[in-house]
Amino acid sequence: MDYIDRNYIWRENDKAVTPSKDLICMFCGNGQLITKEHIIPRWIFAKDTKAFFTITLNGLDQTYNKATIPACQQCNSDLLNDLERLIQNLFTNRDVSANPFEWEEIQEIIRWLELIDYKFQIYNITRRFKVSKEAGKIDYLMDFPLYMLLPNKDYTPFQVLSAIRRSLKRLSVAGKYDHVNSLVVFKTTNKGFHFFHTIDEFIFLELPQYQIAVFYFFKKEFSTVKEAFDEAMSIIKKVY
Repeated sequence: MDYIDRNYIWRENDKAVTPSKDLICMFCGNGQLITKEHIIPRWIFAKDTKAFFTITLNGLDQTYNKATIPACQQCNSDLLNDLERLIQNLFTNRDVSANPFEWEEIQEIIRWLELIDYKFQIYNITRRFKVSKEAGKIDYLMDFPLYMLLPNKDYTPFQVLSAIRRSLKRLSVAGKYDHVNSLVVFKTTNKGFHFFHTIDEFIFLELPQYQIAVFYFFKKEFSTVKEAFDEAMSIIKKVY
């Protein structure tokens, strides 16, 4: 957290400091053998290097393939890849309407979605505002991190750090028992990949190759999955 504050949030004379060229792993803090960890794994979008998501703030497209954050070789290979393979195996050849995910499987999916949220938070704090042809150049904003300018947030530097700490705390909780009703799993027959995400609030992924869609609330807890389903559907209808 000190590294993030010093390199991406701290300002001197109302100007951003120059980030260190020495990257560290955003999971363990190690500065050796740094690799690139994809925010959303390539298997999710069938390794399509042209697939993209749009940065709402300035209307710019960012390809999934290029959206990465620093991770050391050990974290990337031993920890993150193990979870990715587990999730991919859970999704493969699974008819979720006939064979719903079990209690422990749900917790692993939650852990995986919480990890994506954390990676997006790191991505947004380490990326500066960029010029959009439609929006034009805004000199004052050019050295601000994207995280502090998100349209659906009103974050001060302290609030940004607090949100990242919350995300790390969620990841550190081994048992996700209190949040199993916050995950909604759908069987989908749609042909297209869909994704939307609001940092620290919710995430939606629709994966046509597995006929599975998932919606997860990061902070909200529900008494029943039906309650979560109803709220998720109201959000999905607004976005679609």
